[in-house]
Amino acid sequence: MNWMKKNVHISILLGACVLFAGYLLITDPGDITYTEIHIKHGDSLWSLGEQHRGKMATDEWIQIVKLKNELTDVKIVAGKSLIIPVVGDHAKPINTIEIARNTQ
Repeated sequence: MNWMKKNVHISILLGACVLFAGYLLITDPGDITYTEIHIKHGDSLWSLGEQHRGKMATDEWIQIVKLKNELTDVKIVAGKSLIIPVVGDHAKPINTIEIARNTQ
């Protein structure tokens, strides 16, 4: 206790670090991987976000999609492809290679 009284600034800094680490743990959206999808007629960033965002906020998910795909607005075109973040265990990363093999 005496040490804390002598080193108030260090105690405040350590407390702030603990609070910041707690904040990061609470707001962590989970494992984020990226995958490529093809846009279908009727898709919007909001409808795609509801399907793929996991715990992430829809607005945050849309901002990431806009940055990854260099979109200036939220207009998307059917037939094109998008790179999207997929949160969770069901995500299939874009850079994976699947090898076909015979199993006996």
